[in-house]
Amino acid sequence: MTTLRAKDETAPARQEAAAREEAAARNNARTPLMRNLLLLRLCILVFLLSNAALALGFGVVGAAPILAGCALAAFLLFSFRPKEGGLLAAPIDARTFAACLALAVALLLLGGETHLFYANLDWLVRDAVLSDLTRQGFPLFYRYEGQDYLLRAPLGMYLLPAAIGRWTGLAGAHIAMLAQNTLLLGVCLYFVARLAGARVAPFLALFVLFSGLDILPQLFLEGLALPDHLEWWNPAFQYSSHVTQLFWVPNHALPGWWAALLLLLLAREEIDLALLAILFAATLLWSPLAAVGAAPLIGFCALRLGRGLFAPRILAAAVAGLCFLPIALYLTIDAESVRHGWLLAIPGFVGLYVAFIAVEIPHAAILLAARERLARSDRALVGAGVVVLLALPFYSFGPNNDLAMRASIPALFLLAFAFARVAVSTPRDGGALASLISAIVIVSAATPAMEIKRALVVPAFAISDCDLLTSWRKTDPHVFPSNYLARREMVPAWLGAASDARLEIERRSCWPDHPHLPDSRK
Repeated sequence: MTTLRAKDETAPARQEAAAREEAAARNNARTPLMRNLLLLRLCILVFLLSNAALALGFGVVGAAPILAGCALAAFLLFSFRPKEGGLLAAPIDARTFAACLALAVALLLLGGETHLFYANLDWLVRDAVLSDLTRQGFPLFYRYEGQDYLLRAPLGMYLLPAAIGRWTGLAGAHIAMLAQNTLLLGVCLYFVARLAGARVAPFLALFVLFSGLDILPQLFLEGLALPDHLEWWNPAFQYSSHVTQLFWVPNHALPGWWAALLLLLLAREEIDLALLAILFAATLLWSPLAAVGAAPLIGFCALRLGRGLFAPRILAAAVAGLCFLPIALYLTIDAESVRHGWLLAIPGFVGLYVAFIAVEIPHAAILLAARERLARSDRALVGAGVVVLLALPFYSFGPNNDLAMRASIPALFLLAFAFARVAVSTPRDGGALASLISAIVIVSAATPAMEIKRALVVPAFAISDCDLLTSWRKTDPHVFPSNYLARREMVPAWLGAASDARLEIERRSCWPDHPHLPDSRK
């Protein structure tokens, strides 16, 4: 009797506790500031706002659909409701988020942002673009040898920092770019760490240091006289390590990583295809090549929806995406001047291809052997990513085959996520699988280690405010920057991009303290 009475007395207490928990859950659901969904919305909004910033430089005909598309996309973004009990509905893990932001700041600073550390060669032209946009705004025109050119390039990363820089100066623009990219990278790392469900520190280490086995062919070709950039052992194509992407091309890496992240969230049923569609449209302005690499993966996921592909939100997202058509047309102005073509006919292609795949993505073989360790929801998507990586080397686009280097970013992200997750969860028992994973991790670490070493050892140099033409002539005058400039007569009138200002080559020093360009006054 005593026991029954005690149970009866505790029942109301349990009911009251359950009611309190339910009320707390409802309150949390009403408070987006406490949920991971807020972080997702903030980052997608950054991509949308950069498109709106570019649209303000077009005429009404060009700007109106872009701004309408941004507005519709924002509505779809903020009307989305996450599933109960999912990652996006969960409270922000402040400790993990802070650690990921700190890691993001460290990686971006080491990569050359703000020039606190040595900035790689690509930053010389990238600094010039940011400087020109900060001083002049968009649209930007240049005059070279009597010909006028429009700045036609994926400007997404620069536009919001340049807008801030108009008020705060060039230094403020660089700090704003660091803040913008820290948010995008830090949130991305936070989400992959949470999605992995593994120990955060080792998982993030393996994910960030993901790379091919580039040092092996370099040792074969060069012996111990290794270059400080290991990835150009193959003259036809390159798959860049994650650290290389962040140090050399964050403007391509960040949108490519975010596309892959949303693909994972879609596979886990955390988001709908509408959010992925609007991100895809918004990231074209950041990196059309990364978007090209994401497109077949998005199409693969869309086809798996069946009739669900015609849901109202997805149809609305398709309409929003079509509104970004002026951005796509802007990016393709005079694009036929960019070098492109099939690679099958080059001498020794088959041997190069086989060696390239074996060196760059041996991780795929590990995942095939350990496929049971992959999350069931991820298997088809990761497999599709591997197919994309196998297909990309057959075609070249860009001065240095930028298609292979940049379109591979989303698929490499998926491969890195799956490999790091399997590696962390595999016991170090001396078995064949554990030994192969350890060998790949150790050998592949050489590539990011060399990138980090350069950042720490080579002296930093000051930020330059030289314009794009001047920076190009001082760094790579033999190849005209057709990926940045389009002839003015090729610009369609309806775009409405017009300006009387013309930037020309300047006769002055740009980097007097650069460690590798001592004669920068030429």
